Amino acid sequence: MTDTLVWRRPAEPVTNDPLYAAVRLAEELRNLEIPADIHHGVGIALVSVWIDLVVWTNGVSYHWWSGKTSARGRRRYAYSPVNDPLTAARRVAVRYADLRGGHPLSEMVEETQCVLPNDRRPVDLRGRRLASPVWPE
Repeated sequence: MTDTLVWRRPAEPVTNDPLYAAVRLAEELRNLEIPADIHHGVGIALVSVWIDLVVWTNGVSYHWWSGKTSARGRRRYAYSPVNDPLTAARRVAVRYADLRGGHPLSEMVEETQCVLPNDRRPVDLRGRRLASPVWPE
């Protein structure tokens, strides 16, 4: 009998399509309740997450600034293959949490949007909620 890893997910096939890789990462980030915007061009796609946190992909790997610098002052980047977007999203989520603590929303934005902690519902500028979640009973 051979030992098998039952917790390991099968890796997704690499399509070498940067837009597909960016969409998959953004989906996994949304599952972790982290908003993200996607921008794409020729041969590259960007997933904008927060201030100083933009993930870019060429369809083979994801790259983002780890928040660290080398002895020479150069930025050190984190890497993750695109065939495992869930792990990449979890690693990006750790960096997002670090940055979110250091760069909270400005007071003006919070007052205008009436933002509550961890509340991502849309709001109009008059302060009324546009959408209320339906809570199961």
